[in-house]
Amino acid sequence: MTVIKDSRSLVMLICLGLMLFTGKVFSQNEANPSLLEINPPNGPSNDKVSAIVGVRLIDGLGGPAMENSTVVIKGNRIIEVGPKSQVKIPAGAEVTDGKGMSLLPGLVDSHFHSANNNKSLSTLLKNGVTTMRDPGHPIRFYQAQHFSTTQMPRVYVTGAHLDGYPGVYVQQATLVKDADHIRSQIGEYVENGASGIKIYFRLPLKYIETVVKTADFHKIPVVAHLELVDADDAILAGLKGIEHVTSFGTSIADPKDAEEFRNSVQEDSNNRRAGRYQLWSKIDLSSDRVKEVLALAAKNNVVLSPTLATFEKQFGDDGVKDYEAKGFKNMHDFVGMAHKAGVKIVTGSHNTGKYVKPGFAYQREMELLVAAGLSPLEVISSSTIINAEYFRTQERLGSIEKGKLADLILVEGNPSKDIKSMYSIKKVMLNGEWVENSGTID
Repeated sequence: MTVIKDSRSLVMLICLGLMLFTGKVFSQNEANPSLLEINPPNGPSNDKVSAIVGVRLIDGLGGPAMENSTVVIKGNRIIEVGPKSQVKIPAGAEVTDGKGMSLLPGLVDSHFHSANNNKSLSTLLKNGVTTMRDPGHPIRFYQAQHFSTTQMPRVYVTGAHLDGYPGVYVQQATLVKDADHIRSQIGEYVENGASGIKIYFRLPLKYIETVVKTADFHKIPVVAHLELVDADDAILAGLKGIEHVTSFGTSIADPKDAEEFRNSVQEDSNNRRAGRYQLWSKIDLSSDRVKEVLALAAKNNVVLSPTLATFEKQFGDDGVKDYEAKGFKNMHDFVGMAHKAGVKIVTGSHNTGKYVKPGFAYQREMELLVAAGLSPLEVISSSTIINAEYFRTQERLGSIEKGKLADLILVEGNPSKDIKSMYSIKKVMLNGEWVENSGTID
């Protein structure tokens, strides 16, 4: 008799059974090609067929919009995509007229914090975000998801962030003792549904390689909020995912300014709040150091989720100091430089900001990315397929293609030309079903 001790044993047993049944040998990646959310949404039966017709199609893959298109969905899967003249709508299909609107993949939010707050997640979904990741809360903070009576976005979690003593937000952190502690914690996180690992800024550089290698063993990504460890050192240790543009600060600043910032934050973590802007206001973006760090990030396929909206400060506004506005301008310009250098940029809302309309932090982030130099189509890809790749779930989500899950949004206007159209989301489909009251704010 075979004893199944854990989920990994179960996966191996399933793979063995498939091999015996089909005669095909599966690699572990083939047997488990995509990482999964902790709350798979309900969907319609496989007998239900629906179609969206006459719509402008923006598939997320970066190509130009295709006018007068049709998408056919069966159950929760897309089964046909193409020009209206070439796609036959099955008899009895539920038809939605998309004339004058654009159809996009559901948005993917790389960085949204919500702890036991189903109302905020419901608002996020109604405004177009069908998939999100919380980088750095204990998985138990998402237990409320399992008791939700309304539709929720797909939630990807990392578990409590890995931090160094004395920690910052200790109630949502694991303070790392040593390398063995890292390995055991990551294993426990994975068993409980983690699809990524989050490093927080007090974790010493010496542990980053262990985190990355352990996560690689479990085939999940690592993301990090850095401020004491230089970004280039973390990248050389294997880090691929960087959260917040501010994580690059000490690596590109004048060494004396960087050391002054590190000493201040080591003394008191709260000093980073004003200190970020002071540090960034002094950075010379034309320096060779900036070019070298960006070249390293691009060469190593680093993904940056800049969360610009949460740091935004503009010259002349009430309560904004000149060094804050200058610091933000350099952050904003740096993101444009990173994009030009070949660093992958993804969209993350964090949750709010000084210039954010309630419920629309994600849309403000999209606007800021366009202002940084990305085209609207590039920002749409950063918000869909590139983010899905960042989550390692691109085989299921992130684009409008035959065979993918039907997470879709209908937008009034043409966001491939004007990104402000993303504020006009009219309908949201999650897993093949329209979301009730989508396009409204709670």
